[in-house]
Amino acid sequence: MSRWLGIVIALIGVLSSPLFCKAEEFAGRLERVDMESVTIRDSNDKLVVLRVNWDRRFQAAPFLGRWVTVDFRNEQGEFRAIGFRSDR
Repeated sequence: MSRWLGIVIALIGVLSSPLFCKAEEFAGRLERVDMESVTIRDSNDKLVVLRVNWDRRFQAAPFLGRWVTVDFRNEQGEFRAIGFRSDR
């Protein structure tokens, strides 16, 4: 009985692991903040547009024109910014 209990506990631990919703990050200069997106220019001069929630765009506004690291998630094929932090 305790063997099965150990297996069940191990499965619960693996299935509830935060690795499945791991965020990725991207570094660049914040060029533009719109109602539903932010535009970031990377070091190779490539523009990247990420969707952003309404409340998160207020977090992005102070970083406009600065180099930032943006945490984002891929939600059903759509990249969504979830956090902003200054590199410098």
